[in-house]
Amino acid sequence: MNGTRSIRYGLAHVGLAVTLLLLGACRLSDHSEGANELSSEDITFTTSGHEQVDPDKLPMITFDSLRRDMGMIVQGAKVSKRFLFTNTGGSPLVITNVHSVCGCTVGKDWPKQPIAPGEGGSIEVVFDSEGRSGRQEKTVTVVTNATPPSTVLALTGQVIAPPGTPAVE
Repeated sequence: MNGTRSIRYGLAHVGLAVTLLLLGACRLSDHSEGANELSSEDITFTTSGHEQVDPDKLPMITFDSLRRDMGMIVQGAKVSKRFLFTNTGGSPLVITNVHSVCGCTVGKDWPKQPIAPGEGGSIEVVFDSEGRSGRQEKTVTVVTNATPPSTVLALTGQVIAPPGTPAVE
C-alpha cells in the first residue's frame, strides 16, 4: 500500500513539474510591445457607453484574410506569414496586443502607433514546428480598440516528421 502511495505521490510531482515547465515555455507574444508605449492622448474614446454611438465613428479592423495556409513543412522549420489589415472605421485604430495560447505560435511586428481611418498595416505571425507533426491549426488573437475588440487569425498546415514520430496537436 505504501509503495502505491509513493508512486502516486511521485507521479503527481512529475505531472506538476511538466505543467510548470510547459507554462514557463509558453510565449504569449514577442514581448516587443513595450518599445513604443501609447499615451492616453493617442486613443480617442468616442463615447462613455451611456450615449448613442454612431458605429461609423468607431474604429474597425478589416483583414484581407483570417487564415493563412502554411502548406506542407518539415518538422523543425519556422514559418512566417503576414496578415494585412485596414482600419475601415471612422476613428484611429490601436492594436494593444497580439497573443497566442501556444508557445509555438507568436504574433510579431505589428503597428504600435494609432492607425488612421483608411490606413492599414500588417501583423506577422510565426509558427515554430519543432516537436510537432501532423495537421496543425494554430491561432493568435489580435486585441484592439475596435468593435469587436478581438479577432482570431489562424495558420494551418501539415508538418511532416521523421518516420515513427508521434503527432503532437
